[in-house]
Amino acid sequence: MTGFTTSEFTTLLDELLARGEREDDAPSRPSVPFGFVTPDAAVEELWKSVPSDFVAKVYGEASERETVRSAPGIETPEPLPSTDPDDIAAELRMANARWPKDFDRIRREFALANHPDRVAPHLRDRAVVRMQIANMMIDREKRKAAARV
Repeated sequence: MTGFTTSEFTTLLDELLARGEREDDAPSRPSVPFGFVTPDAAVEELWKSVPSDFVAKVYGEASERETVRSAPGIETPEPLPSTDPDDIAAELRMANARWPKDFDRIRREFALANHPDRVAPHLRDRAVVRMQIANMMIDREKRKAAARV
């Protein structure tokens, strides 16, 4: 049976150890290249780098605004709710209300959607004004309905 002699084995072992030391000195290569970014992350980073005022200017049309709203990383400003009493009256839909309890229901529905505690912090001041106008209009119409009854 042929095999390694002790001197051959020692020589082979020394060569393997020397090769291993050389590989340890060399910097290890990453398993994923440094430039690799997932496509979703690349899109997110790209959208974050675009200034929001540029996006608002380019996508000013209402049909295109939906595209921007769904784009990752871009927040388009929502239009502020109106404080015009005519717009609030249209939202309240009080034309068919006849009884005081109808006005109570209208007030609850409006408050559910517009109460300052239920809106984003940057809209709270506007929500306070809208609730005050709505309450004033509802109270006036409720008094008129109570007088008719």
